[in-house]
Amino acid sequence: MPIRSQKLSRVAEAVEPSRLLPLSIAGAVCFILSLILGYGGWYLFGTHDRSAAGGVTEVKQTPVPTAEVPQQTPTVSAEPTINAPAGELPVPEGEVVLGGDNTGLPVRREFVGAFAIAETEVTNEHYREFAKATGHKVPAHWKDGEFPSGSATEPVTGVTWQDAVDYCNWLSEKIKAKVRLPTEAEWELAARGKEGYKYPWGNEWNERAVATEETKGQVRAVKSYPAGKSPVGAYDMAGNVWEWTADEARDADGNPLIKKGVTQRIAKGGAATEPAAFVTATSRQEVPADAADSVLGFRYVVVRAKNKQEPQKP
Repeated sequence: MPIRSQKLSRVAEAVEPSRLLPLSIAGAVCFILSLILGYGGWYLFGTHDRSAAGGVTEVKQTPVPTAEVPQQTPTVSAEPTINAPAGELPVPEGEVVLGGDNTGLPVRREFVGAFAIAETEVTNEHYREFAKATGHKVPAHWKDGEFPSGSATEPVTGVTWQDAVDYCNWLSEKIKAKVRLPTEAEWELAARGKEGYKYPWGNEWNERAVATEETKGQVRAVKSYPAGKSPVGAYDMAGNVWEWTADEARDADGNPLIKKGVTQRIAKGGAATEPAAFVTATSRQEVPADAADSVLGFRYVVVRAKNKQEPQKP
């Protein structure tokens, strides 16, 4: 018996290692499966932060606001502006002294209501706009309806008194305001100011402020002489070109002056072809209304309805 028992014990010792290996493998497989199933359940149904896994940075999307489409509103036209290089300059009401000096006329005082005056003479380019819009004839020295090359901003010349009036009437309709030639008194108030200067820039001659015979007698583009501006800011109110006014010339009895059937009108300011001694803010000339001279142009004034001088018509 003891011997047999000893044999059985040895057999058991020999069999034990062979049983342990499959059991170990099975245990390892079960352990791995439990890990996989546990992680999968946690991944699918648990609460977790994906941004922490694998170093992945979470990108948060901010809703893009829907752009608001502005409502379409009707375009409202602004108040019409004057089609001139810099528009109109206000001239306050005041008293102006006319005559005397070199005019050969008695001194007289005249009160002038407030108005506005064009900063420069009407230029070639602006007169062309008028001519194209109305079919009005252009100055005789223009070719094929065009002013000479390079002269767009020079004062228009070669226009009669009626041509200037026609331009003013056209501009009146364009800007819906009263546009006309200035009276002699208005012209001088704008040129001399309330101070009554001899020249637009003051009482002393300044050769750099004006185009005259001494500067080769050449008509220049408007605004070429900023030193010559008048007290209200108007350019070239002495020299460069003569300027038509609304006034008739009058004889000694105060009657309109008519020569050869043509009414004489007053032109002011002198021109580039005149000597310096005859170019002042009071210079004047009696010119036939049908004259179309190469150094004769014009500027205009604008009178609003509120002006006491020209009340609005009922």
